[in-house]
Amino acid sequence: MPGPRIDCVGAIITDATGRLLLIKRGHEPEAGRWSLPGGRIEPGESDHQALVREVREETGLTVTPGRLAGTVERPWPGGRVLVIRDYAAVVTGGGLAAGDDADDARWVSPRDFGGLPLTTGLQEALYAWGVLDGAPSPALVAEATRRAGVVWLTVPGRDRPFPVWHIWRTVGEPGALDPPPPGAAYLVTGPGEQPAPGLAEAGQVTVTVPSKQAGGALVAWTAGVRRVNPGSAEWAAVIGPLVAGRLNAALGPGEVSPAQRWARTGAVFCLTPVS
Repeated sequence: MPGPRIDCVGAIITDATGRLLLIKRGHEPEAGRWSLPGGRIEPGESDHQALVREVREETGLTVTPGRLAGTVERPWPGGRVLVIRDYAAVVTGGGLAAGDDADDARWVSPRDFGGLPLTTGLQEALYAWGVLDGAPSPALVAEATRRAGVVWLTVPGRDRPFPVWHIWRTVGEPGALDPPPPGAAYLVTGPGEQPAPGLAEAGQVTVTVPSKQAGGALVAWTAGVRRVNPGSAEWAAVIGPLVAGRLNAALGPGEVSPAQRWARTGAVFCLTPVS
């Protein structure tokens, strides 16, 4: 059974230039990583009262809480679960200075997120809630797509997107290719496999990674489409992980691996992020 649930709040605070207020965590969990200011709700406090107190203690700023942006759950030692409700907030006073359990506090531009170690799931949640917009960073594309079991493809000229399972290959993995950095999604289609209508004729598609926690889309990115040639070095690098991901594949007469059928009548496609 799940352990006790601990109610917490976090503050989403932006300045006039679109920078987000982050604090560097001074204690576990995830000490040394950057996160939103916030913390536990004390007995007798409302969400807004707790948020005002935590922001003042960690950053020296006074804020007025606004709408609820979203809620996430994070595991805590001892089987407990942190239930964190993140609210938009506006600075109304004070001066920025790290305090309490924050080792540092600063305004950070979203374009600089890739250079900071962020707490688990922070960037993904901010995109899912619409706090961050524009093109997602390559690191976010790679991490979100790698974690997703299924993504949705939107092919130009088709009425609706369709789901596909895939694997993600990242530079630095055994057998991974160079290029494409920081990685690419690979999928199988063809007789007896998942359909991918129009993919073979498409030069680019939109890949949408669904959000398990927030619902809707977690991140969407544009991919260049390329077919992988059977027998090539790239084919050899990705075919093993693809076969492993297709555990329930039915084998035809004389086949020892579904890869034999893919080479004859199917297709393996590479979806590479493009700017």
